Amino acid sequence: MDGRGKEGELHPAHPRLRASLTVLSILLISLAHYSTDTQHHLYHDVYRRLYYLPIFMGALWFGLKGGLGASLLCSVLYAPHVLFQWKILPSLELEKYLEIVLFNIVGAVTGLLAGWLNRQRNLYRKTSEELEKAYEELEHRTSRLSLVERQLRSAEKVSALGELSATVAHEFMNPLGSIKGAVEILKDEVDKDHEKHAFLEILIKEIDRLDRTIRSVLRFRSQERLSMKTCHPNELVETILILTESEATQRGIQVSRQLSADVRSMHLDADKIQQVLLNVIINAIQAMPEGGRLTVRSEWRECPPDGMEVEGREGREGVLITAEDTGVGIPEDAIEKIFESFYTTKEEGTGLGLTIVRKIVRAHGGELNLESTPGVGTRVGIWLPSGGT
Repeated sequence: MDGRGKEGELHPAHPRLRASLTVLSILLISLAHYSTDTQHHLYHDVYRRLYYLPIFMGALWFGLKGGLGASLLCSVLYAPHVLFQWKILPSLELEKYLEIVLFNIVGAVTGLLAGWLNRQRNLYRKTSEELEKAYEELEHRTSRLSLVERQLRSAEKVSALGELSATVAHEFMNPLGSIKGAVEILKDEVDKDHEKHAFLEILIKEIDRLDRTIRSVLRFRSQERLSMKTCHPNELVETILILTESEATQRGIQVSRQLSADVRSMHLDADKIQQVLLNVIINAIQAMPEGGRLTVRSEWRECPPDGMEVEGREGREGVLITAEDTGVGIPEDAIEKIFESFYTTKEEGTGLGLTIVRKIVRAHGGELNLESTPGVGTRVGIWLPSGGT
């Protein structure tokens, strides 16, 4: 038996020490037999019974080999004592010879049982260690997923706020230009010496300042950069499916993964693509309030799918991720507006989710399309070219 050095396991020196104790016990008992006069029958009976102690010790410590080894050593050392010191033939007194047979039976049976118990104990210990490692891994993954979820929710809010501010700023540009033009006309009609002329100049300056502020907001929005790194699209999909698994289960939705092994790692902004996937899958889940089936696929393609307007189609391979639900679907007239800012079919929606999603996908050089049939379901396709933009 080899020591492992862990708590509850043998140190490398322990097996040798235990073997030495077993052999020494047998030798001491045998010495007691040979040094005690045969007239002391009671002592010899006690010594004979004492042989079972080292037999049990060997069996418990070393299994079948230990039990049989100890019982055979006892038999070898006890037999000469019976034959020569007691001068007993087997026909005269079978009890002492049967005792030798019993030594070996007890050693074998005890060794088998002890070996089985040792194997079960090792199995339980190994299972316990594996469960502990699995629990640690699960805890680590749970912490990681919680962090990813918080980051995605935060990114979604920031993106929505940025989209809102850019849209509002853009909408302000046209009326602001009209106001400035009207003020300039009034200024030309008012004499420079008139007290209201100064107020009109102040108004024009404030309009110009407001125009510069709005343009800076739009310029800041347009200068957003992707943080590209090598990642695997299938892993991003798996992460989002794990994050949304609880909500899907609560709604009675069966989720089917059909992720192709042919999909390769590629350069993407992992956080933003996860934001895209989270938005699409949450929309699919919310479209099935009475339960249904969500199928998420990935496939590696040599060119974009038909129907997607992508520049440089030929020879531009990449991944196509699709999410198909069996939900309520989207009316035909709504599909044309679904990617417009502030347009939503939800009572509590902001109307910015799919707008942001499409901008992120297009920033990667990809494209997104949506097909839906009311009462049948919706299919969203996300095409991401290898290498991005």
